[in-house]
Amino acid sequence: MSANPITRRASYGPSSPEIGTRGANTRSKIVDVSLDLFSQVGFFNTSVDAIAKAADISRATLYQYFPGKDEIFIELLEECGRALFRVARRIGPLGPTEVGFDNLNWWLGEWSWVFEKYSTMFIQWTAVASSDTAVRPQISRFIGGYNNLITTRLETSEIDGIDPVAGAMVMQAMVHRMNLFMHTGRVYGRDTQSIIDAVSVYLQLVLFPDTPASVLNSLALRPSGGTEIAIPEPPSTEGLTTEDRIAGLSTRAVKTVRTLIEAGATQFREKGYHRTSVDDIVEEAGFARGTFYKYFSEKQDLLVTLSTQALDGALDLAERIRHIDPMAEHETALRQWIADMAEFSAHYAGSIDAWTQEGNDRDLVYEFGAHGQGMMDASLFTLIDRKRDYPLDPVLAAVLFRALVSRVPAAAQELPEPMSEEQFVDLIILCIRRGFFSHLLT
Repeated sequence: MSANPITRRASYGPSSPEIGTRGANTRSKIVDVSLDLFSQVGFFNTSVDAIAKAADISRATLYQYFPGKDEIFIELLEECGRALFRVARRIGPLGPTEVGFDNLNWWLGEWSWVFEKYSTMFIQWTAVASSDTAVRPQISRFIGGYNNLITTRLETSEIDGIDPVAGAMVMQAMVHRMNLFMHTGRVYGRDTQSIIDAVSVYLQLVLFPDTPASVLNSLALRPSGGTEIAIPEPPSTEGLTTEDRIAGLSTRAVKTVRTLIEAGATQFREKGYHRTSVDDIVEEAGFARGTFYKYFSEKQDLLVTLSTQALDGALDLAERIRHIDPMAEHETALRQWIADMAEFSAHYAGSIDAWTQEGNDRDLVYEFGAHGQGMMDASLFTLIDRKRDYPLDPVLAAVLFRALVSRVPAAAQELPEPMSEEQFVDLIILCIRRGFFSHLLT
């Protein structure tokens, strides 16, 4: 045997002194092609082999730079995170003045630019974080640090009536969700600037409800597009619903099917659709693998059935909100609706995420989601389409309303000190009344 020990070459991490110019270029190429592949087919459908092939290197060479694709995702997250932090540090003073409103509008424009560049990361990070990966703590750390930075800016801006931590959380949740909607085709054809302007007006009023109309008109913001919500046609659910699947089955079989569906909802929520396997579902349900295939042809088949349930829930919530006055003195009905909406969003979180994930065989599932969201937006539009003396696109206002009630409850649970249901319902009501109806407040 040779007396010389066999040593493995050190990994070429970003701070490795051995990486050199050639190695740095290879590492950069791996990251760049990974971003392209994540965009084209989705994070979960991108393999290490595909990344290596696109980078024109061997699989073994890729592993000298990254242990796997999770670590590549983390590096991309760090890259876009640094860009967002640079923008956040440059936000000027905020307040109910023309300068304050201009600073907010500028920040949102810069934020949107970063989102545009790294849209793949923002679109997929929720689904990736929900999976059992090394990415989750990194995303939590990023969100926490960014919230702290915005909180500090709000504290120096002397906002009134809303806690700076809660205000920062709402700002980040709304900006991320609206950019997500824009990049997944759910803003009814509005362009980027129109969305930035609508979010600017909304957040300005949430933070500073006493902002004069003259200030809101000072930037010559421009609502765009039509004044109606175009609702996609509903897809046929014949033969796909839970009731269809259990028709004619024994009582015991009906219970089995319902248990499998609920197990799927739980696993999709906890691990994400792509990282959930049939084995995960049957283990959650307590059945053998063969039992699953007795009632469902594949995981996608179960997702379709869950989506029909989610559509029914969305349509019910959409109909209920039409009959609620958000400015009513007695807010019992609104409070219950917000709580029910939060429960609905949490229960079907994995299915809802799958509606927008790239790389999913999702045509039918996407149609369910698009119709349900269209119906919800149409209902919200009826509540907030009121005359104002400042610019706010009523269609985008409806989308903002949906972003608020669908994202803030979950974001409130991600804070270092999670909010109770009563607390986040109070916060959402405050954001509804300030952001959409400040001109009616006395």
